Amino acid sequence: MGISLRLLFLAAFAWLGFVLLSEAAAQAHSATPDNSRIILLYGAVILDGVVIAAMLALLVVPAVGEWLGSVFFNPNQEIEHDLHSDAIAKLAQGDPEGAIADYEKIFRDDPSDTLALSEIARICCRDLGDTARAATVLERALESEWPHEQSSFLANRLADVYLLQDDPLRAREVVTQIAETLSGTKYGANALHRLHEIDRSLETGVRAPTDLDAPEESGGGESPAAGEEFPEAGETAG
Repeated sequence: MGISLRLLFLAAFAWLGFVLLSEAAAQAHSATPDNSRIILLYGAVILDGVVIAAMLALLVVPAVGEWLGSVFFNPNQEIEHDLHSDAIAKLAQGDPEGAIADYEKIFRDDPSDTLALSEIARICCRDLGDTARAATVLERALESEWPHEQSSFLANRLADVYLLQDDPLRAREVVTQIAETLSGTKYGANALHRLHEIDRSLETGVRAPTDLDAPEESGGGESPAAGEEFPEAGETAG
């Protein structure tokens, strides 16, 4: 019910109360007052006042507050739906394929959202145990041209997958390409640091940590040796 209609009802009950009160006053001042009618009219006035008070409290005041809030704070503005949250929820409910489908839709709608691709790879590795599928997703993505930050991010995720496949030499090849292509940038410097980590793992035989490891395997959280920070969707390197 709109605020205008609520005010109309309120005005109607107020007018009814005024008419009843006027009639009761006229009866009280008449030459032959009817006491029972006067009592009945005043009772109706009181009842009408209770109805008006209830309407004010339950219908009018909330509507006015909502209208004022809309004017000053604009709460009625449509909030952009976060599809990432939907995907996370499906994953928490034990539906990894549903989560992947959501992330694929996110990427179709926003081809700059590399986080969606990374999460697809993460789900393939962690929840489905399908590192080949994860590698295919990232390899296909890297066939396109990307800004420095996003290309580095995706390449590092691909290196993570190769490490999970126990193929450190292939992972080293990908990271080397980052270091050479983005030489002189922070992404190239991070790649050089990661090369040292991979070389040390080759010497010791202990696999280098990745950002795609399950939390219990990587000690919780994300390993700083696993590559770049997550870039925001659509963000490019400056």
